[in-house]
Amino acid sequence: MLINNEFNEQKIQSPLQYIWHIFKGKNIAVIAMWAIIAMLMISIFCDYLMPFPHSQQHPDMLLLPPYWSDGANPIHLLGTDDLGRDTFSRLLKGIQLTLMGALLITFIVSILGVIVGATAALMKGFKASIMHHLLDALLTIPTLLTALILIVLFGMSYENSLIAVSLSLLPQFIRGIYICIENELQKQHIIALRLDGATNLRLLRYGIFPNIIEPFVTLVNRIFTMAILEITTLGFLGFGANSEQVELGSLITKSLELFYLSPYLVLFPGLAIFLIIIIFNIFSEGVRHSVIEGED
Repeated sequence: MLINNEFNEQKIQSPLQYIWHIFKGKNIAVIAMWAIIAMLMISIFCDYLMPFPHSQQHPDMLLLPPYWSDGANPIHLLGTDDLGRDTFSRLLKGIQLTLMGALLITFIVSILGVIVGATAALMKGFKASIMHHLLDALLTIPTLLTALILIVLFGMSYENSLIAVSLSLLPQFIRGIYICIENELQKQHIIALRLDGATNLRLLRYGIFPNIIEPFVTLVNRIFTMAILEITTLGFLGFGANSEQVELGSLITKSLELFYLSPYLVLFPGLAIFLIIIIFNIFSEGVRHSVIEGED
């Protein structure tokens, strides 16, 4: 049989290709990845998937149960609330606001955290001392309390809650990146690069960032999880989404009084929050273990 490769060379995979090759072998993580893609598609095309506008009322169909219960109406798959609004439509809208808000927070915090954390780790002397103690002081305040203080200052709205949560989580991410880079700076290969005259940017690009992917993935997943919990907590406490916006936390608090009449109104949003966190954590763990195995 003829071989097209004249020298019978083996193609060497790039680090990302090798990590992807390992990740594909983790069935649960791959399922979680497809579930994340499905949730993103639902969030993006939410307005086209909703059978009814999320605020549309049906006065003749109040507190209908889900389709599998007695007295249900198949038109409303998951039933209706006390104003006759479609539960399925409101749930899709709630997933969109909560998930996209958490992803936006995670993206912004990751970008700013890497820039500030790397700068702080590479600084020396008095400036480094100020940055170090400032981060320690900010970390002594619980993130939810920080978010509550900020949202009281900014005003209560969904957009302001995203800003408040972002600012409350930023010090944690900066501190995490700072520690990761600080630990890498003490290793011999980084010292060798410094002796060779490498600039700080070259150190970060070729010596540090490739070696902190695993803790970076863990940090990003932690920030995303905390963003989900804080967004929904602020919504539950009434500091987030207004009456026109149906974020998952606000859906729960608006349905608590109806718990004994229609427990599904509380169950569905709570289950959605649980599934989002679990799916993203499974995916993150799969990526993290793939990175670790790729480095071995």
